[in-house]
Amino acid sequence: MIQTDNRPIYVRLADQICDRILLEEYRPLERIPSVREYAVTQQVNPATAARAFEILERQGVIFNKRGLGFFVAEGALETIRKIRLETLLGEESELFFSRLAVLEVSPDQLKEMYIVYLTKEQNNQ
Repeated sequence: MIQTDNRPIYVRLADQICDRILLEEYRPLERIPSVREYAVTQQVNPATAARAFEILERQGVIFNKRGLGFFVAEGALETIRKIRLETLLGEESELFFSRLAVLEVSPDQLKEMYIVYLTKEQNNQ
């Protein structure tokens, strides 16, 4: 079964910006594209992009300097990691663990799968 992302577009856009910050494409205290620029590159309505920026500004990931644009906040990396970990441990883990239980995956099997995953990721870098 193919999973699709059913979250609103503005939430997905905010996540994309966070991904770029985590990958250090956007660095702390660095200017990011304007709402209009981002809307054009993502082929969305500027109002949709503005909602993504509002979310990130409320979370403390970016900040606005009037007349200059939006910038990555100094503690953005830590903020994003904290928010994503809370989401993973809260909303996402419930479904994940319920599926593991139905499949009767033991903690040892899960640990082994995670080690294999980390090893594979390390080799891809």
